[in-house]
Amino acid sequence: MTYFLATSFIPPHKATEVGKTFPNLPKLPDFVKTLFIFVVPSRDIKSYSLYEVPDDKAHEGYLAITKRITGYFGIEGFKFTVEPLMTIKESLALIGLG
Repeated sequence: MTYFLATSFIPPHKATEVGKTFPNLPKLPDFVKTLFIFVVPSRDIKSYSLYEVPDDKAHEGYLAITKRITGYFGIEGFKFTVEPLMTIKESLALIGLG
């Protein structure tokens, strides 16, 4: 499996706009599983979304996740990143230890 972590930053005064936009976002394909969504209230509202995608659909899943999140681009101050994650075992293999 491939895992992606999406981190979003939302200005607090735009939270209602985010809530109104959410139902209109493109749906994720069935093979993209949302594992968790966490919200951290801070200077900006920060959210972490963890997704699981089969390895053979990793690129397609990455595009679908990104397309969904860009639905918030009309909201001033919204920012996000989507990062692929590796397990410890996968990362050790990169340096010849796995």
